[in-house]
Amino acid sequence: MHRLLERQIVRATGPSGELDLDSLLRLVDAAYVESDQERDRTDRATLLTCEEMDQLNEELRYLAHHDALTGLPNRLAFAQFALRAVQRAKQGESLAVLLIDLDRFKAVNDTLGHAIGDELLREVAARLRATVRGGDELARMGGDEFAVIQFGGEQPESTEILARRLVQRLSSPYSIQGHQMNVGACVGAALAGPDVQDVDLLLRDADLALYRAKHEGRCTWRIFERQLTISEE
Repeated sequence: MHRLLERQIVRATGPSGELDLDSLLRLVDAAYVESDQERDRTDRATLLTCEEMDQLNEELRYLAHHDALTGLPNRLAFAQFALRAVQRAKQGESLAVLLIDLDRFKAVNDTLGHAIGDELLREVAARLRATVRGGDELARMGGDEFAVIQFGGEQPESTEILARRLVQRLSSPYSIQGHQMNVGACVGAALAGPDVQDVDLLLRDADLALYRAKHEGRCTWRIFERQLTISEE
C-alpha cells in the first residue's frame, strides 16, 4: 500500500517539485478502483477454477464407477452395492443377487465385428434397465456379463419371476444396423438371508447357479441350492 501511494505521489509532483494534492487524490482513487477490479477478476478466476475442479472430480468419480460403453455402474460400483446390500440383509430385508450371461455373444463379435457387438451390449443394457425395478441395483460386470441386486419381495418367488423375465427380454430378437440376431441369456441367482456374512460367498453361489443354467441349456435360469455346491465339490 505504501508503494502504491509513493508511485502516485511521484506522478502528482510537478516539474517544480510541488505536489498537486487534487491530482494525487484523483490518482489514488483511480488506483484503488483498479485494485478492486483486479481483485474481483482474481476472485472470479479462483472461483471458476474451483468450480472446474469440482466438476472434473465429479466426472472422474462417475467414470471410476460406470461402464464407458453402456453407462451402467461397473464392477467396482457393484461391489459397493453388494456390501450395502449385505448390511440390509442382516437387518432382515430379503434380497437376491442375479448374474446374467449372454449366449452366442462371441459369435456376434467374431462374425459381425466388435462395433456390432458393442451396439448389441448397449441394447442389452437398455433392455435390462427397462426390466429391473427402480429400487434394485444393476451393473455391467465386464464382457457380456451383467448383475442385479433385487431387494424385497417374497422369496424365492420374486427372484424366479425376475429371472424368467430377464431371460425372456434378453432372448427376444435384436435388429442392429440391418443385422437380425438372436442372442439368448442365462441367469444364476443366489438368495441372501439374515445370516449372510460374505459378499464374495453370495457372488460365488450366484456364479454356481449361472454355471448350472448354462450347462443345462441356453435361455434358462437357476437359483442356487446347496446341492450345487456338493456337485461342484
